[in-house]
Amino acid sequence: MTSFVNQIAWIEENFKEIKPSAEVFLDMKYATNDNFMNVDIYKGFDRCFISTVAYEMFMKACTVLREKHPDLQFLIWDALRPRSIQAQFYDHLAGTPFQSYVAAPYPGSLHNFGMAMDLSLQTKSGVPLDMGTGFDDFRDLAQPKLEQYFLQSGELTEAQLQNRLLLRSLMEDQGFKVLEHEWWHFNALPKDQVHGKHPVLE
Repeated sequence: MTSFVNQIAWIEENFKEIKPSAEVFLDMKYATNDNFMNVDIYKGFDRCFISTVAYEMFMKACTVLREKHPDLQFLIWDALRPRSIQAQFYDHLAGTPFQSYVAAPYPGSLHNFGMAMDLSLQTKSGVPLDMGTGFDDFRDLAQPKLEQYFLQSGELTEAQLQNRLLLRSLMEDQGFKVLEHEWWHFNALPKDQVHGKHPVLE
């Protein structure tokens, strides 16, 4: 059993649930085997929770998406994540070149506070927009800070970049900030405004 199941009443009291809608499709990757751990780390728990702050920001992004891009919807891969699972991720990558991709469990990833979202965009017929890489791709090609380099090298196309920029504008216009090395990861607040000041899921 994961912390999700053990603490569901506390989670429902302290976080907001994002449910599937015309603007949202859920594909919670860590509740499947389709992730970098290659195991259902969430034990099938596929509900999506985030902090109240992030929820309000994300709902505004959904409104803009509905008004400006009615043919698209958000594709959510992860949001609130227990710190105990964060520790498993960290240990799995410890000592590898990819260790920096996973935050240490203490003070914790913003995912552990429900302040981070991993997501993309897809058509309402279920076709994901081409972002140049998939989810949890640890190659440099996934890094927003290197997009101009890869655009010039031809490894990232203009269409792929524009898809990333569309996702980024939808999220950042509401206050989210993209992580510099993961195009799919968005933080609702800076770490110094979260650690020690908001509920954390152990």
